[in-house]
Amino acid sequence: MTGSQEVAATAVDNIDSLVTEILEHDYADNEVSLGRIIAGKQEMQVVLKVVAVRESFIFDDFEDLTEFGR
Repeated sequence: MTGSQEVAATAVDNIDSLVTEILEHDYADNEVSLGRIIAGKQEMQVVLKVVAVRESFIFDDFEDLTEFGR
């Protein structure tokens, strides 16, 4: 597994708490830093962000909805 894959894998440990906080506190979004990676001389931060306002969604190809908690 590459370093960036290791950083991204920590999303599994964070996703449910982000969603729960949105539901409990009526947040529009919630995010957490998963870590930083370096590629050559470029430093990047990997962020997991959950967005609850449909108008703020970024474009994607996903049409399937998955129920939280399943």
